[in-house]
Amino acid sequence: MQKALSRIFSEFSVSECDFFPSYPLSKLTTFRIGGPCTALAVPKSRQVLAALLSRLDHGGIPRVVLGNGSNILASDEGYRGVVIRTTAIKEMSVCSHTIEADCGALLSSVVRLANKNGISGFSRLVGIPATLGGALFMNAGAFGECVGDAVVSVCAVPASGGPPLSLTRAECLFDYRKSIFQAHSLVILSARLSGGFSSPDDLTAESENTLSARAEKQPLDLPSAGSAFRRPENGYAGRLIEAAGLSGYAVGGASVSKKHAGFIVNNGGATARDVKTLIEHIRDTVMERFGVLLMREIEYLGE
Repeated sequence: MQKALSRIFSEFSVSECDFFPSYPLSKLTTFRIGGPCTALAVPKSRQVLAALLSRLDHGGIPRVVLGNGSNILASDEGYRGVVIRTTAIKEMSVCSHTIEADCGALLSSVVRLANKNGISGFSRLVGIPATLGGALFMNAGAFGECVGDAVVSVCAVPASGGPPLSLTRAECLFDYRKSIFQAHSLVILSARLSGGFSSPDDLTAESENTLSARAEKQPLDLPSAGSAFRRPENGYAGRLIEAAGLSGYAVGGASVSKKHAGFIVNNGGATARDVKTLIEHIRDTVMERFGVLLMREIEYLGE
C-alpha cells in the first residue's frame, strides 16, 4: 500500500493537498481516542478532494472522509487506509439571502455568517462541533432546528470519484439523524442553504443563549463525541440512562457524564475498548430495566 500511496501523493502539490504518514486518529476526533491511520490527507479544495477520491479508488486503497470527527470513536488499532480530512475546504459566501459553504466549513462559522446576514433557521445550531459536511451527513440538530431544514441543494461526488451531482433537499432524504449520504457512497462537497428573515441582533442573541444553555447542561470540559445515543421514541436517552442508575458509571477511563447522562466522556486515557464496553453495558441495562433499545449515535471508525 505504501508504494501505491507514494505514487498517488506525488501527483498532488503541497498547495493542493497535505499528506501525513501514520497519523494518530486521537488528534482527529473530539473523543481524543484512536490509534494511527496509514496516512492522513488534507485536500485544500473541492476539486482536489474529488480527484483524490478517484485516484485512491482506482488504486484499491481504503479511505474514509472525516470532518471535525465530533461523533467518531476511532479504534485503538487505528485505521488501515487513508483518512481524508475536509477541514481545509471551508469557503463561504452569501448571495441573495442564500449561503453557499464548502463541506469543511465549521457549522458554527456558517451559523455566525447566517446571523450576521439576518438569515434565520440556523442560530440554535451554533454549538454543534461539526463541519457542514459532517452535520449534513447526520442531519445534525439541536433545540428544535436541523441543518437539513435549511438546505436548498447539496453538491456531492461519488466516493469512487467522478462528476459532481446536485441534490435537492427532497433528494437528500433528510430525517432524524438520517440522510441519503449514509446509505449511498456519496461525499458532500458543498451546500446551498437558506432560511427566513430576522434581525441580526436577535439571531446573535439567540445563538449566545444557546451556547450558555449548552455550557450549563453538557459536559463541554471533557472530550466526548456528543450524544452517545439517538433519541428513542417518546423519550430521551439521557433520562433513561440516569433512571437506570448509570450516571457516573465508568469503564476504564470512560464514564457516563454526571452532568448529562446522554454523554460518554473521556476522563483521561480512555480507550475505544473502554467506550465500546460502556456503550454495551448501557444498552443492556436500559433494555433490561425499561425494554427500550438505545441506538448508537456515535460512529465507529477502524478495526
